[in-house]
Amino acid sequence: MRIGFLVKWARVGAFVFALTVFCYLPRVFAARPLATDDAGTVEKGAFEGEFGVEYVKASDNETNLSVVIKTGILDNLDLGVEIPYLFIDSKEESDTDGLSDVCICMKLNILNEHSVFPDTALTFNYKSDSGNDRKALGTGRPGFDLTAVFSKSFDPLTCHLNIGYSFRKDFDNEDNKDAFTYGFAVEYPLNDTINLVGEITGETELEGEFNDNSCGALIGFNYAFNDMVTFDLGVATAISRAEPDLKVTAGVTIAL
Repeated sequence: MRIGFLVKWARVGAFVFALTVFCYLPRVFAARPLATDDAGTVEKGAFEGEFGVEYVKASDNETNLSVVIKTGILDNLDLGVEIPYLFIDSKEESDTDGLSDVCICMKLNILNEHSVFPDTALTFNYKSDSGNDRKALGTGRPGFDLTAVFSKSFDPLTCHLNIGYSFRKDFDNEDNKDAFTYGFAVEYPLNDTINLVGEITGETELEGEFNDNSCGALIGFNYAFNDMVTFDLGVATAISRAEPDLKVTAGVTIAL
């Protein structure tokens, strides 16, 4: 009982420490292979495309292909769409593949870099039910995510913090519950072209034990060929038992 109490307050202390650090760091932006978002938006009238592939080793191995297209609508607002295609290597049933749940994403930057406050944005994601849930290609219901995003740098490190809420309630399925989401990422530039990255991400329904909720860590890098094209590679492993054992992701980002 005492150990659980100490663990709880250790998590609270770590959270307060992270927020304190963010109040004294200057401005930066995250990128693939990080799942943690950054507070920056695509410039007005510009386009950005992300093309990724991810291998997931779990009870059923999966390969995810995704295309993300973003464009700047205003100086502080961008809009994007993610189109995922999923291949499932099932150990008990026949293999399947198909379009997964398409996601529409919007990001609004509400506070630029300040001497005290971090670069701050709000993101709103709408995930459709376009994937066939009978074939495990989708959730079978729409979902909404609202996330607060903070980005700052402390030379030479770059830090990003995400705190969000995922609305998943399905009145026809009591197993679908809302969840809090979180992510903390750090970037370290080796030189002008190579950037090392690492992050911890997860979600919790605030029920059950720690291992009942997903939590994982990723390390990787991105390499900028030029101002337009960037390659990335990342490897993630499980921290909690609810997280897949292994994820390997690679992709290319093109800015126009």
